[in-house]
Amino acid sequence: MMNPPPLSKATTATVQLLPQLAASGEGFVVVVVKQRFQVTAEGKTERTGGAKVNVADVPWDEDEAESSSTKLPSDLCLHKPSTDVLVVGSAMARGRVPVRQLDVGLRVGSMQKVLRVSGTRVWYRGLVGLALSEPEPFEEVPLRWEYAYGGRDESDPKKPLEESRNPVGRGVARDPASLAGKPAPAIEDVAHLISSNRSSPPPMGVGPIGRHWLPRKKYAGTYDDEWKKTRMPLPPLDVDPRFEQVAPPDQIAPSYLRGGEPVGLQNLCAEGPLVFELPRLAFFVGGRLDGKLVERRTAMDTLVLFPNESALEMTWRATVPVPRPSHRLEGIQVHERKVL
Repeated sequence: MMNPPPLSKATTATVQLLPQLAASGEGFVVVVVKQRFQVTAEGKTERTGGAKVNVADVPWDEDEAESSSTKLPSDLCLHKPSTDVLVVGSAMARGRVPVRQLDVGLRVGSMQKVLRVSGTRVWYRGLVGLALSEPEPFEEVPLRWEYAYGGRDESDPKKPLEESRNPVGRGVARDPASLAGKPAPAIEDVAHLISSNRSSPPPMGVGPIGRHWLPRKKYAGTYDDEWKKTRMPLPPLDVDPRFEQVAPPDQIAPSYLRGGEPVGLQNLCAEGPLVFELPRLAFFVGGRLDGKLVERRTAMDTLVLFPNESALEMTWRATVPVPRPSHRLEGIQVHERKVL
């Protein structure tokens, strides 16, 4: 793959050029623009530095990356059909007052979601089967997939049992009795609360979905022997762009967010509810081809909220085709546009 062409930018936002091949074999330069914001006590957003482009998924546990859920997704992709909305943080009551249970609320534009978060509970053998202990008080619970329903049971190595929507969670067991003494999921859907008669609720989370998890996995395309013989390292011909959407399905916006959408976050910040509007920013991205500047469409396709830090990051993406010969692409220009 070619080296990125020269970059000319007129913005304080982070900009990085990432060469990538499409399934067709055509070369592209992916232009990633990222800006971080701080939310003030008055609900205003202020631009800050420190936004970093990730060329690989960032795990919560770097020392155990293979078994850890993803904290931040890779920015390396050609196209997302819509905007991913992600949350990186912990559930907490106002003032970090210890509680046993609380409901966490997320609202961005027309998208709304509520999760119930509990302190540590364990399964125990009751009079009529398994029962749950009362939740212990907590100050914060990380909103990681490890604390939601899911997991893997390898008690029978020939037939392992896995929750393919969240293989790193807790609660999956071939024999329910084996759960005695083990912690129960701490993050639940308020419509499908865990009980002794409802042992398989849907996994609930607000962070990135793993590449080999459902539903992303079904969009990845076919990586079989034929692919190895005829296409590797190109992506499969049947790869679906929806594979690049990393948010839970109910956190993928119906269409690209544009800025100005209302945001409301409940029980995710020690200072209390966080309410603000998404900043309005727009960027021009153009490729200079044979001396002519050609504009490329830009979309804001990733929003990451850091409520514990009263911060957020927005990511815009554009793709510039690489002609043959590649030296005809003389450079890429990025600058901010006025938002009317």
